Amino acid sequence: MRKMKFTTGQLTIALTVAADISRELDDDYVELWTLPRCIRSAWPNASERTVRFIATSALLALTSRGVVLGDLVGDTGIFSPWRIDNPVEAAMAMWARLGRDPNMGEIAWLSRVARPPGQ
Repeated sequence: MRKMKFTTGQLTIALTVAADISRELDDDYVELWTLPRCIRSAWPNASERTVRFIATSALLALTSRGVVLGDLVGDTGIFSPWRIDNPVEAAMAMWARLGRDPNMGEIAWLSRVARPPGQ
C-alpha cells in the first residue's frame, strides 16, 4: 500500500470510527460495510480513495487492539476468523475489487474475539 498522510480531519474521523466500532464490538460482531457508512456519515463528500484510506487506518488500529476479521458460518452465527497473514490488506483488496463501498453480507465481519454468540 502506498503511504498517504493524514489531515487533521481525516485523523479525527479515523479515530472516531475506530472508537465507535470498538464500542459496538463490546456487544456484537460488526460487518465491514459499517466502516464506510460511518466515514461517509462524518464526511459525505470524501472521495472513494479517502474513504478506503480512513477505513484501512481504522481497521489497522482495531486489529492492533485484538479485533479480528473473519466470516460468520452459515446460519449458526459462529464467527470464523481468517487465518491469513494480512487480513486488513486482504479485506481492502476485496473492497477495491468491488469498485464501490461494500454492502451487507460482503467481505468480512469484525470480532473482538473469536467467540460463539452469547458467550
